Amino acid sequence: MNEQLRLSDSEITDMLRRRAARPAPNWLASAILESLGSERARKPARTMGRPAKRPLMLLAAAALLLAGGALAAGSGALRLRSITPPDPAPSLGPLDFPSLTTTFISPRNGFSIMHPDRVAITPANQLLGFSKQIDDGFDVLETGLAAVFKGASIGMDAEDRSDEWVDTTIADYTACGVPRSQQAQITIDGQPGRISECPNRVEAIIIAGRRLYLFTLAHERGDARAVFDAFAATIDLTPETAVNYPGLTSTFVSPTNGFAFGYIDRGGLQPAKGLWDPVSQPRLDNSGAHDDPFDVVETGLGAFFKAASTALPDGVSVDTWVDEHAAPVGCAPPRSQQAVITIDGQSGRIAECPNQIQATVVASGRLYLFDLLHGNRPDARALFDAWVATIDLRPEEAAVPSSTPSP
Repeated sequence: MNEQLRLSDSEITDMLRRRAARPAPNWLASAILESLGSERARKPARTMGRPAKRPLMLLAAAALLLAGGALAAGSGALRLRSITPPDPAPSLGPLDFPSLTTTFISPRNGFSIMHPDRVAITPANQLLGFSKQIDDGFDVLETGLAAVFKGASIGMDAEDRSDEWVDTTIADYTACGVPRSQQAQITIDGQPGRISECPNRVEAIIIAGRRLYLFTLAHERGDARAVFDAFAATIDLTPETAVNYPGLTSTFVSPTNGFAFGYIDRGGLQPAKGLWDPVSQPRLDNSGAHDDPFDVVETGLGAFFKAASTALPDGVSVDTWVDEHAAPVGCAPPRSQQAVITIDGQSGRIAECPNQIQATVVASGRLYLFDLLHGNRPDARALFDAWVATIDLRPEEAAVPSSTPSP
C-alpha cells in the first residue's frame, strides 16, 4: 500500500456519510474519529510499502456500524472506548401516583389543571375571603391517595406587589410561614413564582397579570414534592376567565315587591320602604335620593343592586309605558330596540349605559325593574347576569296599595 491510502478525518467523515443507510448519532461518529485520532497518535506515519491495516479496519468497522451492521462482541476487530448512548433524564414524576388524564376548569379562579380519574372535586363557589369557610374560595381536588390539591386566586388592584404585600394578603390561607422572599423559585405555566415546603404541606404562589394565585398540597406522602410538581406541570393560568366578585349565596325575599334574589351579605341590604309608582315618583338615579320604593343591596364592591315592581295599568303598551315612566335617563334606546334578556323564564329587555345596567320584565301583569349601578366595573354585565340568574319572580306575593276610605 502507498500513502494514497492515508485519509484525512474529513475524507473519512464524508465516506462514512455516503456509506450510511441512515444518519448516525453524533456521539458514535465522534467516538470513531476519536479512536482514529488515537491510533494515529500512537502510530504516526508509516514508511512507503508498510500496510496501514489498522485505520482501514477501523474505517470498515465504522462503515458497518453506520450502515446498520453488527460487529461480533469481543472480536477485537474494533477496540473503541466503551460507547453507550446517553442515559435518559431521570424521571421526576411521583413514585406511586396515577397518571393525570382528566382536565378540570375552575369556574371562578381562572385556571385549569389535570388530575387522575376518580378524584373528588369541590369547585370554588365564593371569592376568596368572602366566606367563613376558607375552602369556599378554593377548588379542592381530593385524590384519595393521601394528597389534597387546592387552588385559588385573588384579583390585584394594588400597585404594590412586594413580597411583604403578598405575605400579608395570603397570610390566612398559608401554613408554612416562610416569607416569600426566602422561598425557592418555581415556574408554573411560564410564570415565575415561589414555593415553600413544610411538614405535610407544599405551597406555591404565582402572579400572572393582575392576579395572585395560590396552590397548595396537603399530604401524608414521602414523594409529595413530585406529586405537586406533576400537578403544577399541567396548570394553565387564564386570569382573564377569573371571577372578581363574590358568589351571591344569601337570599333576600322582598316583603313588598314580589320577588326573591341572591345577594352578597355584607350588611348593605336595605329593603324597600314603600310602593313604587313610576308615574308620580322621580326616576331611579345614582344619587340614592329616590331609593325608598326599591330593595337595595350595597355590595361593597363599587356596585349597587336595586329592584322594584308595580302593577301595569290595563291596556297600556309595555314598551311605551316603560319609555315614558321607567327607562334610564339620557342613555337607553327605546325599549323595543333593547336587547332581549330572560329573567326567571320570562322574556324582558335590557339596556346598558355608562355605569348602569337596567332590565325590565313583565310577569302576571306586573312590571319588574332590576338595576345595577356600578363604578365602571369591566365585569359589570357578568355581575348583573349572575344576579339575574338568582331572581325568582313572585307576583302573587307583591304588596298592593292599601285602600283608605274617604272621610
